[in-house]
Amino acid sequence: MPEIPEIWTTINVRDYFSHRGNFPSNLRLKRIHNSRNIYAQWLPSEDEDSREFQGRCKGGKGKRILIQESMETDNPEEASKKAIKWVEGKQKEMRDALIAKERTTKNSLSVYWDAYFLRENAKRKEQRNFVRWRREERLKWEAQEYGIGNQSWAKTNVDLINRSDFEEYFALLEKRALTSSGSNGSGMKAQQKTLINKLLVLAEKDFVGHRFPSFPSIKKQTKQVTHFTSEQWSLLLLTVFDLTEGQEAITRSSSDYNNLKWNPYNRQCIRNWVDLYDALILQWFFYLRAEDMYRLKSEWFKNIQDDEWVLNLETTKKDRQLHSTTHFRKDAGSYVKRILQRKPEGYLIFPNYLRPLGNEADSGVLGTLNFLLKKAIEKCLPEFPEKGRIWTTIRHTAFRLTLEDDSSLGVPPQINAFADNGHTSPQQLRDTYLRFIDLDKTAKQARAKIEPSRNIRWGGKYKSKKDIEDIKD
Repeated sequence: MPEIPEIWTTINVRDYFSHRGNFPSNLRLKRIHNSRNIYAQWLPSEDEDSREFQGRCKGGKGKRILIQESMETDNPEEASKKAIKWVEGKQKEMRDALIAKERTTKNSLSVYWDAYFLRENAKRKEQRNFVRWRREERLKWEAQEYGIGNQSWAKTNVDLINRSDFEEYFALLEKRALTSSGSNGSGMKAQQKTLINKLLVLAEKDFVGHRFPSFPSIKKQTKQVTHFTSEQWSLLLLTVFDLTEGQEAITRSSSDYNNLKWNPYNRQCIRNWVDLYDALILQWFFYLRAEDMYRLKSEWFKNIQDDEWVLNLETTKKDRQLHSTTHFRKDAGSYVKRILQRKPEGYLIFPNYLRPLGNEADSGVLGTLNFLLKKAIEKCLPEFPEKGRIWTTIRHTAFRLTLEDDSSLGVPPQINAFADNGHTSPQQLRDTYLRFIDLDKTAKQARAKIEPSRNIRWGGKYKSKKDIEDIKD
């Protein structure tokens, strides 16, 4: 064995000591600055590493971190002996942890998700809306923070899931909904509950007789989602038009559009204001989701006849039937034509923004839309609620004002077609918009019919209970 150098920082135990045994070849001793004691260091193989992400930092995206511990001695020979015992203990801990992990994850919800998704993919592949279904189903499972697959209880055996897990999850969904749209998240809860139940049905085959926990009740939307009134919406559009310095109306070709002022370091440039106006218009007429905005392409619009336009949101194979959406307001055609004239191909909203391959959400499009929307609202509606200054509010506004303008869309069979067109459900329309529209209308009609209250004087003649009794007499 070579002698240990007089000055050393890191040495391999197997290289410098004659200890027998089947300990790891990468076991090392290390001197730590400002410490008298020698430390042992070891990096387990990925197969035997029971740590989360196999010890990788940055949530699994960084490098693997060494395991180290003080040997409580400054003598290398003694430290090496202790290091061998230490690493053997660590190896046993790792093996035990992996066995325990296997026992608790063998039948995790993620296992049933893989089986469910594989089966449904094969079954739905030739059906309409396959691309949309796949995207939305994966979002339910994989979405950062609120995705089912990212919950700790989805990574353990399903028989270990309890009701408190579901209660905490529903609280998470509600908090997210309140932050993003001011709703109670009842629609999201129902969607996620449906998917979880599908997976638990598969799990029942492996856990015969096991009683899975029930979900918390899903309360109907009790507060109105934030939306613009008709007057506020008109004012917002006029404000954004002014911010384009009139270019929205006179920009009629791709060359005109490309000549507009644009600065990658200044989001409040003329071209971006024009794009904001276009985005507001398209959201208004086609009831789009926020995540559609960075995907929209000119090629997805089709002129059926006269001023009737259809928007196909999905990229599809061959001649597979599309789930299309169209406008319910007749004045959409002139606006769509103008938008397509200045952007005849490619992305419609902030086309200069780079869309990362496979992850268009990271393009910055939605962030810029929200930024510009807030700036516009600050100018024209400073009293508008802060929480409502987000893109989802435009979708809420489009649904709400359309239903206000045409009440027939709120009853069957029209409501079914309207909901499908807007990629939502009739129940969601009822709970989120119609019940509040009906309430407002009923109250307004009552105010017009019911005579003003008699014998009530605010701060006037009658001030006590006795005074009121005297009136009754």
